[in-house]
Amino acid sequence: MAEQMTSVERGIAAFKDGDFDRAVQVLEDASREYTASYEAYVYLGAAYAQQGRHNLSIGAFKKASEINPGSPRIHYNLGQAYEAAGVPMEAWFEYKRALELDSRYGLARGALISLSQRLPK
Repeated sequence: MAEQMTSVERGIAAFKDGDFDRAVQVLEDASREYTASYEAYVYLGAAYAQQGRHNLSIGAFKKASEINPGSPRIHYNLGQAYEAAGVPMEAWFEYKRALELDSRYGLARGALISLSQRLPK
């Protein structure tokens, strides 16, 4: 069965199994093979984040947002990556963008409120 899975699917499976090193390895290859797969970049960004590689995470989420700009989930994740990298204003803009795309997105709303309370006035 595993040999019938695409590299994107194998990378996502590794991520879901908690094997972030393997996920990064497979998803880096998958993102080169399936350049239009925003899922490959979303999971690659998440795997990088799990490794604490925030700048690479930001790059992967930015690529995902170029492929699928209307996804509030991608903008939320990009906000999370910016926040983890210590770039709070970029995170704020990404959370705001996620809410513009889906005003009921609770995670983005909570993150925006929390971050807004911590930003200098």
